[in-house]
Amino acid sequence: MILYTYSHEPEMGEDRWKDTGIRDEFFAGLDEVRQAVLNLRAEILAAGDILWQPIHIELVELLAPTTENLLILLNDGIGPIIHRYEIVETVD
Repeated sequence: MILYTYSHEPEMGEDRWKDTGIRDEFFAGLDEVRQAVLNLRAEILAAGDILWQPIHIELVELLAPTTENLLILLNDGIGPIIHRYEIVETVD
């Protein structure tokens, strides 16, 4: 299963998927996540009091959706069921 998300994280690594209390948003398609990031950038720039930081759009490939993997997701979060992920775009 392929999903997309975005992050301010400057580097990819094992810590990327640790639970920090900040909720990730996931999207079904690249265009959908790109539009969400562009909307976020427009809101931040319009507010004028926060500097825009580049955001990475990430492709996330999950392990097959089995009962075991669903239980892992519910109990431990998404990190343990990520097969691979990569930055596919950066919005400056």
